[in-house]
Amino acid sequence: MYGYTGKILRVNLTKLKVAEEELSEEILKLYIGGKGLGAKILYDEVEPNIDPLSPENKLIFSVGPVNGTNIPLSSRYCVTFKSPLTGGYAESLSGGHFPPRIKWAGYDAIIIEGRSEKPVYLWIDDDKVEIKDASHLWGRDTFETEDMIKEELGDTKNIKVACIGPAGENLVRYACICNDYWRQAGRCGAGAVMGSKKLKAIAIRGTKEVELADVDAYRELIKEIMKKVKEDPLTSEAYPKRGTPGMVISANTMGFFPTRHWHKGVFEKYEEFIPDTLWKRLWTKSKGCYACPSPCGKLGEIKEGPYAGLKIEGPEYETIFSFAGLCEIDKLEDLVKINDLCDRLGMDTISAGNVVAFAMEAYETGKLKTSFPIRFGDSEVVIKLLEMIAKRQDVGDLLAEGVKRISEKLGLEGKAIHVKGLEPAGYDPRALRSMALAFAVSTRGACHLRACAYALDISGKVDRFSESLDRVALIKDWEDRFAVMDSMVLCRFGRTIYDWDMLTKIYNTITGLNISVEELKKAGERIITLARMFNVREGFTRKEDTLPPRFFKEPLENGPAKGQIVTRERFEKLLDKYYKLRGWDAEGKPLPEKLSELKITE
Repeated sequence: MYGYTGKILRVNLTKLKVAEEELSEEILKLYIGGKGLGAKILYDEVEPNIDPLSPENKLIFSVGPVNGTNIPLSSRYCVTFKSPLTGGYAESLSGGHFPPRIKWAGYDAIIIEGRSEKPVYLWIDDDKVEIKDASHLWGRDTFETEDMIKEELGDTKNIKVACIGPAGENLVRYACICNDYWRQAGRCGAGAVMGSKKLKAIAIRGTKEVELADVDAYRELIKEIMKKVKEDPLTSEAYPKRGTPGMVISANTMGFFPTRHWHKGVFEKYEEFIPDTLWKRLWTKSKGCYACPSPCGKLGEIKEGPYAGLKIEGPEYETIFSFAGLCEIDKLEDLVKINDLCDRLGMDTISAGNVVAFAMEAYETGKLKTSFPIRFGDSEVVIKLLEMIAKRQDVGDLLAEGVKRISEKLGLEGKAIHVKGLEPAGYDPRALRSMALAFAVSTRGACHLRACAYALDISGKVDRFSESLDRVALIKDWEDRFAVMDSMVLCRFGRTIYDWDMLTKIYNTITGLNISVEELKKAGERIITLARMFNVREGFTRKEDTLPPRFFKEPLENGPAKGQIVTRERFEKLLDKYYKLRGWDAEGKPLPEKLSELKITE
């Protein structure tokens, strides 16, 4: 099976047993790998209505046919699970140098099931797999955990570690899984699921090579892709030179930068966080993942002040939006400290920033009672809250539950900003109308990456204020293509390079399976639909495919998009057309004939 190992590693933490299983070529051809394979396993093996933090939930780490090769931007892994934040389907992806080790160790997927009685970590060394005691690691932050495991196993160079911090141990519903210090499977609470299983970390070392169907064609293909990388403005200029913070300028110039908990679209102090400022005061060099010729990561060090000497990779755009924008933190050094704390505690910065900003607004209304003031712009209180959340202390115990549950507890549902329980990324749909539909229909909640629909509006492919129906087919096609990229698994920042023709060429060159472009498109649609079926089985309907009331009722308060709202009538028409294009009924349930067409059977 070229490009694949054909093997799954199953780890039962209740019984403390591991086993290898074979993976069929038919399943791989239908679901590709990565996200697709994870969705298939999750749907087949996780029973409906289980508690996401129970032993019955599963964590599925999966890679695809390109991982472990030198295909550019191919160092990603996918982890799939039932989300403790949304109660529905979830997957989260991460980069770095951990992903290829899964393939090099000989696996297409690692399934974690059950729950250990005491803290453990998994040690995979090619065919040798051990479940080791992690009691001495419990309570340690993610950086300490990674360092201690590598030292314990005697290899700081070749062993890579994915782990959780205190937030995951204490079941914070938006805890993440961290690897390579600064890379995270960030969204939907994968770290909480890992913590519920008492699994502190996975350490992995692999030495096997990926077998390719056509080595000569593969070498020529890499040359072809590298030429595209050098010619493409995103991969040759934007990400290597400006990283994701380049978006800070566009967001504020166009007025979609969420500020003061989604009331405003422009942050007055945004120039504190643009690339020019970051290069002058923080960044020292670029850093990329394995097999990446377009390094978006930026290493930096605070040069002065109380946090002098603090080293970080980042901050990324989403962290800047969630704390500088939503919470109005206006000093770079304070934001870097907050970023570092989230990394060490193992907490998704998008959700964490949304939660803290919601707490600030709730405190202003008088609904949230605390022993200390929680005010916008106060970096000290943000740091204090993050530590309390990770330990579930005092008000932190409530805030660890996520915006949806907090709002229900306080009677503030009308002010809560989330979709399906997942807090949104930094693109206000009142200023980018394609994001209104994309946030609403994303299977895992208010996600910006499942369709990258913001790029349609920013580029001018569609009128960003028009709510025209012509955007629906584009969003659907991009969702399908990105589902395939997440299954192969390729970095989303290669989206302008990896069109359908190139994805098909890569897949066939590596696997030798010789599928058509149309078959690959069907695979993307199949993966999206199966994930939808998981949510349908959990009781999700059309009423979950919506936006927070604020976006329909409260106009943006400042900036170029001042006064804009999402029109509910037009939004519902967008949703109708989306369902029709997908072959779903009026409630968003895939029709039997569509399931048959996609070869999805129960």
